[in-house]
Amino acid sequence: MIEKQLTGLAAALDALTSVPAAHRGPRCSVGTLLDNSDADVAATLHAVLDKTTVSAVLIAETLSFHGDPITAYTVARHRRRGQPNGCRCSR
Repeated sequence: MIEKQLTGLAAALDALTSVPAAHRGPRCSVGTLLDNSDADVAATLHAVLDKTTVSAVLIAETLSFHGDPITAYTVARHRRRGQPNGCRCSR
């Protein structure tokens, strides 16, 4: 009886690995901006985000001036995407 339960348990646990991860909350506003921008703007923004010499504050101020308000915290979190303390956008 116990062996049958353990076999069922192993199969149930194994099935959990194929379940997609649940995402909480709305999409990152920087990621949303990248998705909705034309190719030139998106490529330039990607390049600026990858350049560590440009501060998150300057990027946020520029993005906010040309559209919806985006905070420096959001830009910094997007830069850390793929890390445990980053946003959920793909790297």
